[in-house]
Amino acid sequence: MEEIKLYHKVWMALPPLLILLGLSIVAIIPLSQGKGPLFWNCFLLLLSGGFFLWGLSVLIRERVLHKHAIIITDDKLIVGKKEYNFADIHHFDLAYLSKSDVIRIHYMPDVEAKKKSEAKGMDRIGRKINRILMGAEDCIQVTNLTMKPEKLCNLLNKRLKK
Repeated sequence: MEEIKLYHKVWMALPPLLILLGLSIVAIIPLSQGKGPLFWNCFLLLLSGGFFLWGLSVLIRERVLHKHAIIITDDKLIVGKKEYNFADIHHFDLAYLSKSDVIRIHYMPDVEAKKKSEAKGMDRIGRKINRILMGAEDCIQVTNLTMKPEKLCNLLNKRLKK
């Protein structure tokens, strides 16, 4: 089978980026004229400008440098730097958490027990919080991808059966 590569939708990222750029410009104007409270104008400029540059870097990384948000191969799912082997997974299902689509990963019982025993520190706490909030120890945020969440979840479950 072919490798499937998914990106974030550009049109969903552009409005917040334009708003952040506008806020940066609004903060620059009083600074250049020496008007208004200096601290708050600098704070607004650093905050909005920083988030604008971060969001722009994400878009550039994905679209220009072709760094994919999610890659699905025959035997594994790659999300960023994290890899999930299909042999370790029982099934995937879709959940909604505060207006975000999330695919929950349910491991085979023996793999889940091994992951629990190997987890240390913050990883163990994060897994417990995920279990309480989401009902699974691992989740993938799939809002605003180039494939619909339902279709992606069905595709992942089909890859498990092969």
